[in-house]
Amino acid sequence: MEKNFSPLEREIYNLTGLETKREYRFHPTREWRFDFAIPAAHVAIEVEGGVWNGGRHFRPEGYLRDMEKYNEAAACGWLVIRTIPSELLRVKTIQQIVRACRKKLTTVSL
Repeated sequence: MEKNFSPLEREIYNLTGLETKREYRFHPTREWRFDFAIPAAHVAIEVEGGVWNGGRHFRPEGYLRDMEKYNEAAACGWLVIRTIPSELLRVKTIQQIVRACRKKLTTVSL
């Protein structure tokens, strides 16, 4: 794990032993990236900014582009956890990410 890892990366690693990557390109032909990804579990974390101020993700064109990206991610086997910046490091968000990783790893190993 890199030396300047973020608090999220540290928590995920401490709780699961899995490496988290920032700005992870997940699609073989598109330039889409996840804000954070745990490639070994195919779990992604998308931090949605601009929730209350009409940011790009919440305007019609941006919303439709995000839908395409998230649907394609699901078709590629990714589970996407969406959150907002103020919730990223909350216990409930970390617990959801850890549960998602454990579920995906259990499902894959069956």
